[in-house]
Amino acid sequence: MTLYGLGTKSASALGLASIALEAHDMGKRCARRGKAQASADKFVSDNIGASKLNTESSKHNEIKKYMEHADTTDKLSEIGGFIGGYLSGVANCLKNNCFTAGFGTIGLFAKSKAMQTIALIGMGASILFDTITNATNLFERKDYLDDK
Repeated sequence: MTLYGLGTKSASALGLASIALEAHDMGKRCARRGKAQASADKFVSDNIGASKLNTESSKHNEIKKYMEHADTTDKLSEIGGFIGGYLSGVANCLKNNCFTAGFGTIGLFAKSKAMQTIALIGMGASILFDTITNATNLFERKDYLDDK
């Protein structure tokens, strides 16, 4: 293996590791938000459900009040929101970094110098584009009051 090949594989591995770490971080953030949203939705649903009666029965009213405060399925909905949020965060990260991941994978498995060069250039360009569009405010609208 040449020094150029070793450098390509190292850069590709570092790029893919960066994406994996970012995906996990985004997944954790979205998981917390998903869990909180599921809990809030469940609370509102329980309150609305307890406020409506199909009949004027006091027995059914007491059962609905009990179910509102029993929290029997709250943990399940929180766990579902947590898992769904994590998967959503990971998917968003992978969607945002699909070109970097693709070129990084090519760089790991490329045998020829031409393919390694294409992988490095593609990975560098996609990282540069991602950085310019998401980490700077170069292309953001500056005057929010101007309606042009």
